[in-house]
Amino acid sequence: MKRLLLLFAIIISFTTAINAQSCKISGSNDGSTIVCTSHHMDGNNVKVTVSNDSESTCANVSIVVKVTYANNTTQEFEGRGKSCPDQEASISVPINTEYNGKEWKKYEVTKISGNKCN
Repeated sequence: MKRLLLLFAIIISFTTAINAQSCKISGSNDGSTIVCTSHHMDGNNVKVTVSNDSESTCANVSIVVKVTYANNTTQEFEGRGKSCPDQEASISVPINTEYNGKEWKKYEVTKISGNKCN
């Protein structure tokens, strides 16, 4: 029974992580998606690269990054950018690398959303 519960917890965690890395473009009629293809730290910013699989729809994209600090406190930060069809876009999310005197120890892209734009 413990193994079954552990397997169930792992599956839910994996599914949640996958869902945070992509989204459908709201307002688009073709089912297009925005996908997070990579991310890395660059100074006081998390640089998130996204791609847009639409044939003709650009999207205003919002990214939420959760930062965990050395004292296990967390903060969320948001960045925005524009992603157009068949192109990669880099979205910069400014973060606090220190909180209450404690350095950051990890970050996670927790949410991505996109709305159709012209």
